[in-house]
Amino acid sequence: MTTHPSFINISRDEQGKRLDLVVAAHAPEYSRAHIQRLVEGGYVTVNGKSAKKHYWVKPGDVIAVSWQEQETPSIAPDPSVPFRVVFENNDYAVVEKPAGVVTHPAASHTKGTLVNGLLARWPEIAGVGDDPLRPGIVHRLDKETSGLLVVAKTQAMFTWLKKQFQERTVEKKYIALAAGKVSQEEGEIDVPIARSKSRINPRQIAVSGSNTRDLRKEYKSRNATTRFKILHVYKDFTLVEAMPKTGRMHQIRVHFAHIGHPIAGDKKYTPKRVLAALPLSRHFLHAAALSFPLPDGTIASFASELPPDLKTVLAGI
Repeated sequence: MTTHPSFINISRDEQGKRLDLVVAAHAPEYSRAHIQRLVEGGYVTVNGKSAKKHYWVKPGDVIAVSWQEQETPSIAPDPSVPFRVVFENNDYAVVEKPAGVVTHPAASHTKGTLVNGLLARWPEIAGVGDDPLRPGIVHRLDKETSGLLVVAKTQAMFTWLKKQFQERTVEKKYIALAAGKVSQEEGEIDVPIARSKSRINPRQIAVSGSNTRDLRKEYKSRNATTRFKILHVYKDFTLVEAMPKTGRMHQIRVHFAHIGHPIAGDKKYTPKRVLAALPLSRHFLHAAALSFPLPDGTIASFASELPPDLKTVLAGI
């Protein structure tokens, strides 16, 4: 449903701000993701011409917005969502998520997520967990990260697994390709992570330096620790095994960028010259191993091979 265009006249106070952020400020009832989709879809014009979300507005600009109905996140079952079942029983399942699939619905991805696919296979998980939009989901992987996830199929198992993650008894191992030659055979990156305050380029940041205490207070950062060891050194890249002790958003990606070895293919944290060095359409990060204790005292362990696209990259360097 399209409404009649509404108009925004840019004042001097708004000059130099990004188009989508200005529209969002004038329409707080809409999510930023929805406004970005409107801009990308050509429903937002500046002075009668289409513009990109990164357009910086100027005094006197007239923005016209043809509002479209905002989609709401849906957990409708969708059997077309791809994923592979590694293991399942009555209490939990371990699945392999491919790159390009979002873990759960949100304002930015309202459908076609892993959750939609899980509900198509296991409708009984609806209602399991703390959030109706994340049934069975105890942890998540970034959209472009492939690999293993454990899914709770009962509330009792969800509670148990959530406790294991909180107590850090869950072991996760990722395979990552880092830019440059990492000098240490193995090591630990222990640097707090916070969300950047930039509205122009929102991201996670590592908070360190001589004024760490003040920065941590300002950014409300959280402790984050990632262990790693080198698997193989190439000419311009290093294949590493990364083992996060904590589970912060983008943790491995932020930590390796912080030490000067960003993850290959990572469009958010890697310089363009590094991005151009390899034929990657997503970042080189794969959740390759997962283990956790079960209520009966045994340890469940699972492994996942590198997917073909990442194997092809390694074969060519």
